[in-house]
Amino acid sequence: MDRRRRFALTLAPLVILFAAGCASTRPSSLDAMFDAKMTQLEKKCGCRMGMAARHLESGKSYGWKADGTFESASVIKIAILTEAMAGVKDGSIDLSERWTLSAERKADGSGTLLILDPGLNPTWNDLITLMIGPSDNTATNAWMERLGIEKINARMASLGFQKIRLYRSIPSLARRNEKPSPWEGFHLGEVSPREVAEWMARVAKGELLDADSSARIFAYLDKDPSRLRIARRFGSENLWAGKTGSMRGVRNDSGILRTKKGRFILAIFTDGSRADAASSADHPSVLAIADAAKLVVDTWSRELPEAGEKSK
Repeated sequence: MDRRRRFALTLAPLVILFAAGCASTRPSSLDAMFDAKMTQLEKKCGCRMGMAARHLESGKSYGWKADGTFESASVIKIAILTEAMAGVKDGSIDLSERWTLSAERKADGSGTLLILDPGLNPTWNDLITLMIGPSDNTATNAWMERLGIEKINARMASLGFQKIRLYRSIPSLARRNEKPSPWEGFHLGEVSPREVAEWMARVAKGELLDADSSARIFAYLDKDPSRLRIARRFGSENLWAGKTGSMRGVRNDSGILRTKKGRFILAIFTDGSRADAASSADHPSVLAIADAAKLVVDTWSRELPEAGEKSK
């Protein structure tokens, strides 16, 4: 009997630890509510969604298919920006130098440079501004040609971002009328919500490359970001810095939302949509992104203290 009692006393703590471990792996009731809402949003938009959300001051986090891989569209330009800033940091890149626009260098798709006359001489700093804000594809190809795709991907891997990868340059404007279209089956890059959110968090905390590089990167993200997606349902008092991406069936957004409740990191990606109106501000995937961001930020904000002056 004594041996049985000793065995039971020895076993009891193990049972308690096992039960606690099982409980810790279960999603919280709040996360379960988020999961249910995300399922509804996917059905409503007819797309696959992935989301990673963090609140920097409290450490709150939520993920929905956060480790899945998605077509990056123009969000991959953050990888090009990272390698460019690494070059500025080590002195190999002078952003005041100039690049010359030619008809052959014009890329198809988004941007301002494709409608401007050849011979224009923007600085390399101008090209980053155009690449990140207006998401200019010609500026993007210029930076890819200068840096090299392998170096860009190697930099991201060295920083721990294995799921942020650039594949190829953007088709030239001269190929627009080719049959089959160079955009058929085109993949610019690959990202995961969790890794893009981590990249944004490091920028916000001054920890990507170094504090000065992080501040430079943040300034580009903050210069001319679209407020039609994640920031759509937040008033102008809530400051937004980020990077979007769009391709056929793909709508993405990611960035840093600064509010009186602190800083929210949000990366929300969608693919598989068959909806028409490729550039519509009311595309079902765009509205789903806005609704998902509003859901998480508002729910968390109800129990967060005010953070005082918004982080800069």
